[in-house]
Amino acid sequence: MTARKPTELKRALGNPGKRAMPKALAVVPHAGVTLEPPETLQDDGAHEWRYVLANAAWIAPTDLRTLRLYCEALDRRAHLLAELASQGWVLYTDKGYAYQNPAAGALATTEAQVTKWMSSLGLNPSDRGRLGVAEVKAQSALDKIRASRAARLA
Repeated sequence: MTARKPTELKRALGNPGKRAMPKALAVVPHAGVTLEPPETLQDDGAHEWRYVLANAAWIAPTDLRTLRLYCEALDRRAHLLAELASQGWVLYTDKGYAYQNPAAGALATTEAQVTKWMSSLGLNPSDRGRLGVAEVKAQSALDKIRASRAARLA
Protein backbone atom coordinates (compact mmCIF):
# COMPACT_ATOMS: atom_id res chain seq x y z
CA MET A 1 0.00 0.00 0.00
CA THR A 2 1.41 3.36 -0.96
CA ALA A 3 1.12 6.42 1.20
CA ARG A 4 -1.62 8.89 0.37
CA LYS A 5 -0.60 12.19 -1.16
CA PRO A 6 -1.35 15.13 1.11
CA THR A 7 -4.28 17.22 -0.13
CA GLU A 8 -2.11 20.32 -0.31
CA LEU A 9 0.24 18.50 -2.73
CA LYS A 10 -2.72 17.45 -4.88
CA ARG A 11 -3.88 21.07 -5.00
CA ALA A 12 -0.35 22.25 -5.91
CA LEU A 13 -0.17 19.72 -8.78
CA GLY A 14 -3.45 21.00 -10.17
CA ASN A 15 -5.59 17.89 -9.48
CA PRO A 16 -5.02 16.24 -12.88
CA GLY A 17 -7.51 13.43 -12.09
CA LYS A 18 -10.29 15.99 -11.47
CA ARG A 19 -11.51 13.98 -8.48
CA ALA A 20 -13.31 15.86 -5.76
CA MET A 21 -10.97 16.90 -2.98
CA PRO A 22 -11.98 16.99 0.65
CA LYS A 23 -12.76 20.33 2.18
CA ALA A 24 -10.90 21.15 5.36
CA LEU A 25 -13.25 20.95 8.32
CA ALA A 26 -13.27 23.44 11.12
CA VAL A 27 -11.28 22.04 14.01
CA VAL A 28 -13.14 22.28 17.27
CA PRO A 29 -10.78 22.46 20.25
CA HIS A 30 -11.13 19.44 22.49
CA ALA A 31 -13.02 19.90 25.71
CA GLY A 32 -12.65 17.81 28.81
CA VAL A 33 -9.28 16.36 27.80
CA THR A 34 -6.57 16.67 30.42
CA LEU A 35 -2.91 17.14 29.58
CA GLU A 36 -1.97 14.96 32.54
CA PRO A 37 -0.90 11.56 31.24
CA PRO A 38 -2.13 8.29 32.76
CA GLU A 39 0.07 7.00 35.60
CA THR A 40 0.92 3.90 33.57
CA LEU A 41 3.03 5.93 31.12
CA GLN A 42 6.79 6.22 31.48
CA ASP A 43 8.94 9.19 30.40
CA ASP A 44 8.68 8.88 26.59
CA GLY A 45 4.97 8.09 26.61
CA ALA A 46 4.10 10.82 29.11
CA HIS A 47 6.07 13.39 27.10
CA GLU A 48 4.30 12.38 23.87
CA TRP A 49 0.89 12.46 25.61
CA ARG A 50 1.43 16.08 26.65
CA TYR A 51 2.89 17.04 23.28
CA VAL A 52 0.03 15.57 21.23
CA LEU A 53 -2.71 17.04 23.41
CA ALA A 54 -1.02 20.46 23.38
CA ASN A 55 -0.63 20.50 19.58
CA ALA A 56 -3.40 18.36 18.07
CA ALA A 57 -6.63 20.25 18.70
CA TRP A 58 -8.70 17.61 16.89
CA ILE A 59 -8.02 14.91 19.50
CA ALA A 60 -11.34 14.20 21.22
CA PRO A 61 -12.08 12.34 24.45
CA THR A 62 -13.01 9.32 22.35
CA ASP A 63 -9.44 9.27 20.95
CA LEU A 64 -7.78 8.97 24.35
CA ARG A 65 -7.73 5.16 24.35
CA THR A 66 -5.86 5.14 21.04
CA LEU A 67 -3.56 7.90 22.29
CA ARG A 68 -2.82 5.88 25.44
CA LEU A 69 -1.99 2.76 23.36
CA TYR A 70 0.24 4.88 21.10
CA CYS A 71 2.09 6.38 24.09
CA GLU A 72 2.49 2.96 25.77
CA ALA A 73 3.98 1.65 22.53
CA LEU A 74 6.50 4.52 22.56
CA ASP A 75 7.48 3.47 26.09
CA ARG A 76 7.94 -0.13 24.88
CA ARG A 77 10.03 1.15 21.97
CA ALA A 78 12.31 3.06 24.35
CA HIS A 79 12.68 -0.05 26.52
CA LEU A 80 13.50 -2.24 23.50
CA LEU A 81 16.07 0.26 22.22
CA ALA A 82 17.76 0.32 25.63
CA GLU A 83 17.77 -3.48 25.69
CA LEU A 84 19.31 -3.64 22.22
CA ALA A 85 21.92 -1.05 23.20
CA SER A 86 22.98 -3.13 26.20
CA GLN A 87 22.76 -6.62 24.66
CA GLY A 88 23.49 -5.86 21.01
CA TRP A 89 21.48 -6.59 17.87
CA VAL A 90 23.22 -9.92 17.35
CA LEU A 91 23.45 -12.62 19.99
CA TYR A 92 25.47 -15.84 19.94
CA THR A 93 24.61 -19.37 20.96
CA ASP A 94 26.87 -21.32 23.30
CA LYS A 95 28.43 -22.86 20.14
CA GLY A 96 29.18 -19.44 18.64
CA TYR A 97 26.39 -19.21 16.07
CA ALA A 98 25.00 -15.72 15.54
CA TYR A 99 21.29 -14.95 15.65
CA GLN A 100 19.19 -11.80 15.75
CA ASN A 101 18.25 -10.50 19.16
CA PRO A 102 14.50 -11.21 19.63
CA ALA A 103 14.13 -7.61 20.84
CA ALA A 104 14.91 -6.47 17.28
CA GLY A 105 11.82 -8.24 15.96
CA ALA A 106 9.72 -6.88 18.81
CA LEU A 107 11.02 -3.40 17.98
CA ALA A 108 9.99 -3.73 14.33
CA THR A 109 6.51 -4.89 15.35
CA THR A 110 6.17 -2.05 17.87
CA GLU A 111 7.28 0.57 15.35
CA ALA A 112 4.78 -0.71 12.77
CA GLN A 113 1.99 -0.42 15.34
CA VAL A 114 3.14 3.07 16.37
CA THR A 115 2.89 4.14 12.72
CA LYS A 116 -0.68 2.81 12.49
CA TRP A 117 -1.75 4.60 15.65
CA MET A 118 -0.13 7.84 14.49
CA SER A 119 -2.12 7.52 11.28
CA SER A 120 -5.41 6.90 13.04
CA LEU A 121 -4.81 9.93 15.28
CA GLY A 122 -3.96 12.16 12.30
CA LEU A 123 -0.40 12.90 13.41
CA ASN A 124 1.07 13.31 9.93
CA PRO A 125 0.05 15.63 7.05
CA SER A 126 -1.52 12.99 4.81
CA ASP A 127 -3.69 11.61 7.57
CA ARG A 128 -4.77 15.05 8.77
CA GLY A 129 -5.89 15.74 5.19
CA ARG A 130 -7.68 12.39 5.02
CA LEU A 131 -9.45 13.13 8.29
CA GLY A 132 -10.28 16.62 7.01
CA VAL A 133 -8.86 18.40 10.04
CA ALA A 134 -5.97 20.32 8.52
CA GLU A 135 -4.32 21.33 5.32
CA VAL A 136 -0.98 23.06 4.96
CA LYS A 137 -1.25 25.97 2.59
CA ALA A 138 1.93 27.18 0.95
CA GLN A 139 2.54 30.90 0.93
CA SER A 140 1.97 32.31 -2.55
CA ALA A 141 4.43 34.67 -4.22
CA LEU A 142 1.97 37.53 -3.74
CA ASP A 143 1.67 36.70 -0.02
CA LYS A 144 5.47 36.76 0.29
CA ILE A 145 5.67 40.17 -1.39
CA ARG A 146 2.95 41.55 0.88
CA ALA A 147 4.68 40.16 3.97
CA SER A 148 8.06 41.61 3.01
CA ARG A 149 6.45 45.01 2.26
CA ALA A 150 4.63 44.98 5.60
CA ALA A 151 7.91 44.15 7.35
CA ARG A 152 9.69 47.05 5.64
CA LEU A 153 6.93 49.50 6.53
CA ALA A 154 6.77 48.39 10.16
